Amino acid sequence: MFLRNSWYPAAWANEIQDGLLARRIIDEPIVLYRLTDGEPVALIDRCPHRFAPLSKGCKVGDHIRCGYHGLTFDSSGRCIDNPFGKGETPEAAIVPALPAVDRYGLVWIWPGDPNKADPAEIPDLSVIVHPGLEQFFENYIHVRSDYRLAIDNLMDLSHAAFLHEETLAPFTPDLQSGQFRVSRNDGRIKASIEMKNVELGQGALQDQWLETEWSAPGVIVLTLAQAEAGQPPANEAVRALHLITPETERTCHYFFGSAVDGRGALVRDPFVDEDEPMLAACQERMGDKDFWDLHPVILQNDAAAIQVRRQLEKMIRSEQPV
Repeated sequence: MFLRNSWYPAAWANEIQDGLLARRIIDEPIVLYRLTDGEPVALIDRCPHRFAPLSKGCKVGDHIRCGYHGLTFDSSGRCIDNPFGKGETPEAAIVPALPAVDRYGLVWIWPGDPNKADPAEIPDLSVIVHPGLEQFFENYIHVRSDYRLAIDNLMDLSHAAFLHEETLAPFTPDLQSGQFRVSRNDGRIKASIEMKNVELGQGALQDQWLETEWSAPGVIVLTLAQAEAGQPPANEAVRALHLITPETERTCHYFFGSAVDGRGALVRDPFVDEDEPMLAACQERMGDKDFWDLHPVILQNDAAAIQVRRQLEKMIRSEQPV
């Protein structure tokens, strides 16, 4: 159910400072840290001796020492010090290392074949996260649902009219009457809602465009643009970044951020108080049953979410042995 040969956001860059950060990604325990030059390192969080979490140990310069029996490993995962006996390091004492890259204020890891890890495949997010921003709000939520439910939630924003009735819905009051479209471009899938002649309480009517664009496996860029009725979208669109990284079969990591006018609580609260509890409740009702086995009712506004699911399924199948 997980795509392996892909870049996954594992942490905001500032989450990894001088210590060790433990995080489970696609059901693998990962420990993250930085070398003295700032380069990120990602290792499987399991000592090959007695399988203790390396994240329970400590950093020693550019190395990581297991907190159980003191074996020390370098950033490639090779054991370089054994404090017992004659100090010999068993050849089998190797911890798998994962490619890790700093990009757009995040640390990305590649859990698949390291020979296929090309940082150029990380989606271009420079339109949202770039050095010229005075302030960018970085948020993280642990979500109690399958990562695909969280992606569905973002690719079908019609739910905002109900789930976010008092928080986000007032910004797009004609969401229910908008025209839904789905488009594809170079592997990306975009859901668009066009809303015409919207009254926002400012007198003049406006047109609005709300878009969410998905890149595999769980990178979603949300854009809200508006203009005077009958005019093209203004250049000053509001953009937000939403990143869904699977943790286990029933939980995921949700990184999201924006440069929206400093209202940090407004940016964060609807996802914490409304989206996450609803996603957790949906997962609880699904139990261990597969999404398709439950025969979900498909609505018109589900088109983009369904296309994303199908695309993910196709990509995951392509990695399976023939």
